[in-house]
Amino acid sequence: MERVFKTQKIMAWVYTAAALLVFLYTLIFMTEYKDLFGLKLSQNSQISFFHDSVLQTFNRQIFALALAGIVMVAVSFFLELFSKVPDRFALFVFLLLLVFCIGGSVYAFSNIQAIESFYQGLDFQYLYLEGMDGYEPHFTTFRIGYCIYAVQILVCVAYGAVLLLSHTQFVKWLRKTAGSEDGVEKEKRSA
Repeated sequence: MERVFKTQKIMAWVYTAAALLVFLYTLIFMTEYKDLFGLKLSQNSQISFFHDSVLQTFNRQIFALALAGIVMVAVSFFLELFSKVPDRFALFVFLLLLVFCIGGSVYAFSNIQAIESFYQGLDFQYLYLEGMDGYEPHFTTFRIGYCIYAVQILVCVAYGAVLLLSHTQFVKWLRKTAGSEDGVEKEKRSA
């Protein structure tokens, strides 16, 4: 029982680290392609559309999801998941939040793929007309995003499994100790 509870506390901190990592990643992603902002020429209209419509919309969405992940850390402190075995209410609420987190991570992961494909198809040859000589497309931020969101999915699944295991082990332990106390009481009455 103690080992499972220690694992729960460790996973709470691992989830906190993953949520902070996702939050930092969203901030980096939001600023990574800022040099594509403000293009005016019609030859670069596709790039301008990519930055202003596609990328900025996605930035707002992943930032909101990252903030939700940080709020989940606060909720886990409020539900005392760092210091106690979750009761049914805490377990239900946090498992529901973890499902939301997994859904958000899957959404971000799949949209990063779509945005990367769009970015790959852009024609950067006319950027020199707007003073951007030698622009080279860079994909590292997308690839890091794949890793970060995959890790967040795994952490959320593992954290949910550990919370569920911790709760069920504790309930079994309570039933076992309550059953042994009832047996002692029966022996005292019969003597």
